[in-house]
Amino acid sequence: MNNNRRTEPFRYTLKEPATVDLHILTINGIPVPPKPVNAVLYDISRSGCHLAFPLNVNPEINLVRVGMEMVLSAESMYIEGTLKWNREQDATFHYGIQMDIPEEDRDRLPSVLRRLAGEGKILVR
Repeated sequence: MNNNRRTEPFRYTLKEPATVDLHILTINGIPVPPKPVNAVLYDISRSGCHLAFPLNVNPEINLVRVGMEMVLSAESMYIEGTLKWNREQDATFHYGIQMDIPEEDRDRLPSVLRRLAGEGKILVR
């Protein structure tokens, strides 16, 4: 009998944080000139992720949409999302992102995460 009452998705922590190209798409609905920012990805789930980059865009007072080019395995993935929270730590800003994954890619990310967990490259929390 399985009594798993988990209400949120598993979070996968990268053993070695990964560098991703992050693009700020809009701030409060206003398009931002395309210029990638190097961000560090610390953990990810099928609905969100935690990353850091050196800009303070304060999602508490701004609606910030981002796009991320991630290379977690042999192939890259482009995912968009919305910044939900931030905190300053060690002269950089950490953010939580709620990802908006298109329906056609919904199975792809969990598959990649399971494969990386099996290879011991990420830890399941």
